[in-house]
Amino acid sequence: MRKFLFYFAVTGWILALIVHFLSLVNLDVTEKVPFIWLLHLGIFVVWIPIVLDRKINEDFKALKNSNIGKRMSPFALFKVIVRNTPTWLTIVAIVGFYYAILNFVLFIFSQPGTPSIKGGQFVLENHGQLIRTLTQKEYHHYKANDIRGFSGHWIAFYGVAMAVLFPSERQAQNLLD
Repeated sequence: MRKFLFYFAVTGWILALIVHFLSLVNLDVTEKVPFIWLLHLGIFVVWIPIVLDRKINEDFKALKNSNIGKRMSPFALFKVIVRNTPTWLTIVAIVGFYYAILNFVLFIFSQPGTPSIKGGQFVLENHGQLIRTLTQKEYHHYKANDIRGFSGHWIAFYGVAMAVLFPSERQAQNLLD
């Protein structure tokens, strides 16, 4: 099961990267591939087992409850969780995590509202309030920007999942195996 989840996370991460790069060149991927939003649901497919396993994994619980575990920062705890993961994959996960934060900040300041279609017109609105009408080109620009905001998070979540789920011969047996 762990291998399946790992490869599922790898697939999600690659798709997220592709979508992200396409959105950076101002392509509205959702226009041609509306089911791309299923990448949202895929995060739960890999993360629910990870969270459940960490709650019942005896080794993880023992470390977390020990004096050492109580003094550990979340990053040190992450290092313990990925101790059998190759360094390059851990770096991919960490870089993806920090990139998602930067991408989110840039997204918040670059997106004045949400693009939508109301009454056959392309509009930009904020919490139901019309900001302005848009051309079709502007509409797709804002839609591409929307997907860029989300795909940055997908990169982070799938990247960390890849690092945590990396199948290693040295890992202790747990529920995911």
